[in-house]
Amino acid sequence: MTDDNGGGTGVPTRPRTVDAARLIDQVFDYAIIALDSSGTIESWNSGARLLKGYTAQEAIGRSFAMFYPEDDRRAGLPLQLLDEARQKGSVQARGWRIRKDGTRFWADVVITAVHDDEGRLTGFAKVTRDLTAEHTLEQSLRRSEERFRLLVSQVKDYAIIALDASGTIESWNAGAERLKGYTAAEAIGRSFAMFYTEEDRQAGLPLQLLDQAREQGRVEVLGWRVRKDGTRFWCDVVITALHDDHGRLSGFAKVTRDLTERKQLEEAQATFLGTIAHDFRTPITAMKGFTELVRDAPEELREDFLHRIDANADRLMQMMKDLVSYASAKAISTTSRPELFDLAELARDTVESMGTEEELARVVLPQDAVSVNTDRASLERVVTNLVGNALKYSTSGPVVVGVSRTEDRVRLTVSDEGRGIAQHDLDTIFEEFERGSLATEDGGTGLGLTSVRSLIEEQNGHVSIQSVVGQGTIVTVELPAPVRGLVSA
Repeated sequence: MTDDNGGGTGVPTRPRTVDAARLIDQVFDYAIIALDSSGTIESWNSGARLLKGYTAQEAIGRSFAMFYPEDDRRAGLPLQLLDEARQKGSVQARGWRIRKDGTRFWADVVITAVHDDEGRLTGFAKVTRDLTAEHTLEQSLRRSEERFRLLVSQVKDYAIIALDASGTIESWNAGAERLKGYTAAEAIGRSFAMFYTEEDRQAGLPLQLLDQAREQGRVEVLGWRVRKDGTRFWCDVVITALHDDHGRLSGFAKVTRDLTERKQLEEAQATFLGTIAHDFRTPITAMKGFTELVRDAPEELREDFLHRIDANADRLMQMMKDLVSYASAKAISTTSRPELFDLAELARDTVESMGTEEELARVVLPQDAVSVNTDRASLERVVTNLVGNALKYSTSGPVVVGVSRTEDRVRLTVSDEGRGIAQHDLDTIFEEFERGSLATEDGGTGLGLTSVRSLIEEQNGHVSIQSVVGQGTIVTVELPAPVRGLVSA
């Protein structure tokens, strides 16, 4: 045999032993200490000195309870941990501990019971690791996740929900409840396919979208969805596939935005553009036709043809006025200049510049002065629009313009005895591009009354309408009354 140095003496040598105490003392990342059976410190390594700030002379002989916060000591936690280690063999605990300088650190502690050869408890081995940085990061992440959870749960403009890999709803925010009408208790655990129309479900659209999101990472789609009450809404939906740290699909995030109003506006605008193209084309075609006819027409017919050309020109002019009034109403907030003036006088001056003498002869105008403090240009447009409509839709009978004042309101009314507005149109008659079912063949933009409402609401006023088919219409405008005693400039 040879020795371990290869000397070949033939005499066996004993293997070198490692000095365990020296090894433990040189461990810097862990505080490794020995306790007797009562918890008194018996040994102290370099890691303990670095972590806790005490030297061996300062620590040995004292109770390990000195590292625990006051609350934990009062609760008896140190002895509870020794009892648990005694009964189970070892115990692991995490919590705040105290350094010599009074600062705290988050520790992972393992206490192991130590026994002699006869199985009698001789003490404990205590290993402590500093996890303060990890704990701080974990708490920060937890707070961030909680803030994000609160943010998502309280967002009301978007329905944000989580789906599992099969499309079952796992979370439900306030926006989802507001948009779709279901509470979280009613929605969680059900398939997201319940929001789709019957036609889409039969066509397999919900699962097709999940497949697309799974393959492409995300999918965005526009379409009709169904609320709890059965009503439909037009929405933009984004479904995003979610994966765990190993790349496995864990579910989907689904964000839904209600675009019903935009859809309705787009449809209304498309209808409007088609209608306006037709309405502008009709009088222009008529004017061109009558212009050709008047060249060769006998004298007795020329006057009639010229009158028809003039009437169609007026029709075009009124449509242009409606468009200008509508655009002005949209911009009025940047140009409104309130001033004190006599509303009755403004009505008289405005109407005198409108229409023919025959038409104006039917208009009954107010004479008694009523002051109002608002934007003059806005009220001129309102009077022009309302009186113009009344003359257009009542071919005979008076059009009455009235002004009056109560303690806090000034009222302007325009009434006629024309054909009226259908009852089912009254709720929407002030909406953009709405002309009413009885006026579809009259031309026009459907923007006149919309402009009136915008102009009046910009002045903190209110407009309403009453009408009976075959009897006439009354439009009432109410504005805040000026403080008594103000003098008109």
